[in-house]
Amino acid sequence: MKTPPLHGLKTLSYLPKFTEGDDFPVSLAIVQAGKKDQGLYHCCLKNMYGKASAEFNLTSEVLEHLSSLQDVEGLEEIEFLELMFREDFISDSYFGNSLHGRIITEELHFGEGVHRKAFRSKVMQGLVPVFGPGHPCVLKVHNAIAYGTRNNDELMKKNYKLALQECYVQNTAREYAKIYAAETKPLEGFGEVPEIIPIFLVHRPKNNVPYATVEEELIGEFVKYSIRDGKEINFLRRDSEAGQKCCTFQHWVYERTSGSLLVTDMQGVGMKLTDVGIATQAKGYKGFKGNCSISFIEQFKVLHLCNKYCEMLGLKPLQASGQKQRKPAAPKVKALPTSSTVKKTAVSTQTAKRT
Repeated sequence: MKTPPLHGLKTLSYLPKFTEGDDFPVSLAIVQAGKKDQGLYHCCLKNMYGKASAEFNLTSEVLEHLSSLQDVEGLEEIEFLELMFREDFISDSYFGNSLHGRIITEELHFGEGVHRKAFRSKVMQGLVPVFGPGHPCVLKVHNAIAYGTRNNDELMKKNYKLALQECYVQNTAREYAKIYAAETKPLEGFGEVPEIIPIFLVHRPKNNVPYATVEEELIGEFVKYSIRDGKEINFLRRDSEAGQKCCTFQHWVYERTSGSLLVTDMQGVGMKLTDVGIATQAKGYKGFKGNCSISFIEQFKVLHLCNKYCEMLGLKPLQASGQKQRKPAAPKVKALPTSSTVKKTAVSTQTAKRT
């Protein structure tokens, strides 16, 4: 609802209804703001618990600062979407209201995989409260040409499906990690648990590859705690606290879903993880299908060795006592054409060591 300005106050819109339990921020974007948009912007929210308000004065000085950013190389306007979950997160998710902002992205990528490149980016404006100005991020750009697509419309659709699938997979794994953390918190001596960082869907309207994902940049030594080819002999995985807790997390998810789902490709810096994948049985799990081959589940059953953290959670051993391990068959990973079945890339995106 718009009303005429009153004593310099601009009332732009009125939002009478909000979704219960939706804590995603509401934002107002003024595209190509000019002199006619100057004024005091006032936002007021009221409900049965009280009232909250905020103001922002769009002055000529602010407009001048915005204009100075127009000439910055690599600067682009984006639409930023966060995947939200309701109580039954495995089958009930949705994208919240969009945030509008500007980011500046380095021209050269620092990580590359089969169909994805990773670029370092920095938030310049907007995206608050998720990312503040100056926050270093990683922008992952998916290129569907690697799948044989040549038509521009098909390329855009495939680009969107790849970015969307990555958001669903990693953020679903993140929800499991939150529950895992809550269940381990009362256990004396268990300590810190791995956190899977969130990733967000980004629309870049002026870019020829319009959809991408963005996440915070992890700074430090990047380590793979679980690997897709089934190799269990990894000292950092076997001996480090983070590695053992990642293995326990995999076991916990596997048991919680009755062997129907496994979080794999666990990698990151310390206890912060990214680029994870999910393997499911052929029919999926509660309507959710992962992006990794079912063979990863079979490998995990054969190769997983319980550690003290598995015992603290009371997880059941996957192998009978004294059972000899057998070498699993190499996984067969195929490219899947839909958003719910797209093959997970193994691209490294946080440090140059991940290429």
